[in-house]
Amino acid sequence: MNRQALIEQKDDIIILQSAFLRSKSLESRKILGQFFTGSVVSDYMASLIAKPKSKIIRILDAGAGTGILTASTALYCLSMGCKTVHAVLYELDSEAVASLNQTLNDIQRLFCEQLGTFTYEICCEDFVIARPDKEKTFQPFDISVINPPYFKYSAKDSPYAKAVADLYHGDPNIYASFIAVVMACMKAGGQMVTITPRSFTNGLYFKGFREYLLTESALSLIHIFKHRDKVFNNDNSAVLQENIICYFVKGNTADTITVRSSNCDVNINNADEKQYPAHLIIDSSNDQRIIRIPESAYAASILKQAETFKTTFEGAGYFISTGRVVEHRTRQYITEDTSAENTVPLYRPHNVTPLTATWIGNHKKDVAFKLNQDHDKHTVKNGTYVLLKRFSSKDEKRRLVASVHLANMHCCKSIAFGNKINYIGVLGSELSTIEAFGLATVLNSSFMDKYFRCISGNTQVNATETRVMKFPSRDQIKEIGDQVHKLKLFETAIIDSIVNPVLGVVDSM
Repeated sequence: MNRQALIEQKDDIIILQSAFLRSKSLESRKILGQFFTGSVVSDYMASLIAKPKSKIIRILDAGAGTGILTASTALYCLSMGCKTVHAVLYELDSEAVASLNQTLNDIQRLFCEQLGTFTYEICCEDFVIARPDKEKTFQPFDISVINPPYFKYSAKDSPYAKAVADLYHGDPNIYASFIAVVMACMKAGGQMVTITPRSFTNGLYFKGFREYLLTESALSLIHIFKHRDKVFNNDNSAVLQENIICYFVKGNTADTITVRSSNCDVNINNADEKQYPAHLIIDSSNDQRIIRIPESAYAASILKQAETFKTTFEGAGYFISTGRVVEHRTRQYITEDTSAENTVPLYRPHNVTPLTATWIGNHKKDVAFKLNQDHDKHTVKNGTYVLLKRFSSKDEKRRLVASVHLANMHCCKSIAFGNKINYIGVLGSELSTIEAFGLATVLNSSFMDKYFRCISGNTQVNATETRVMKFPSRDQIKEIGDQVHKLKLFETAIIDSIVNPVLGVVDSM
């Protein structure tokens, strides 16, 4: 294959994509959930494919854009000696079809020059609603390399939820529906490569989707990026989530899973690579089937050590709930007059600092909650709790920030926690001061923070993941709490020196 001709042709395809991107506003692309893949990433995704055995290779591109992923995939197949390729491409945006046609015609010429055959058909319709696997003339596919659209929808009234109801149930995102339907379109042994947000790897909304995906196929490889703003072409300002590339094979099983890590640049093919037992990556100890992703060998050592804990957070006897006050729905009950009668403190994220919760009423963000007639819907019994921030910014060093709220901090029967905070206690009992400090100390430890990052790539700390995460025993929690409380020093610098020996953590950094 003439390498120079290939480079020149790929340059033309890249120029075509760039011209289309300039013609569309960011807002109009957001409506369709469009985030375009750059050339380096598309070529890398195609390179993950193993040579299929079929005489005619069938490629499915769901959400094709201007066709750069099909271009990379078809040309990679050609380089492997696959001379006959047929591609079926779905693209809802009619404005992209002209550029898509031009890209595919360019690929066709390159195949002809190599005495190969490339044919294609473009379907300008909604891929998920169309459900090609339901058509009478449907033929399954060998390969799908996709960058599906991204936007949320409601499982209650969205046609997308109805369209995939036979595959999985949940309230996730359109990209999950695309992946599920693509998987339904693959033949046994068919290969699917995806680039999506990491959010599907954990969380209650994606539980049904994970069950379907991991039952239908083997996850063989995960590629993570160190910089989330270098993945999608010309879309840096819009990409807020951590994105990953995954490689699946339909109907297979995998004993090991490869995890690669790189910057999204010309060095992507020289990524750091480690292989791990599949059971370390996919947690099958509960019905969540969370996909854990260690970002380094050190993170993997943390994950392995956490797996030695004999219980989980919930199994140890703790509960976690989200604060009941949703501020935009209860504005009439929130006041900046923190000394007003018949009010109680309302805890917000700024009141939660490592180990010690602070609400004194004179911080510029401090507010109080009015005890209206129905306040029980929004408040809880004043008591000793551990407060855990639900959100952190993507640039914060810590994902877990926990503090102790003591019952005697306020002379009131009820207390209010905002829904950007989780509150933690003991099931069926009261949390003691010692145990509360032990819990907060463990959650603030470097070990637990790094472990949680393996479980979740989100900046949000959800109750679902917390309940099933491996956790020390209550006796260990109390031992840690006793040491911290005796010292009367709550600086974070001493946390690891207390936590690690009690938990038997070996710092292999």
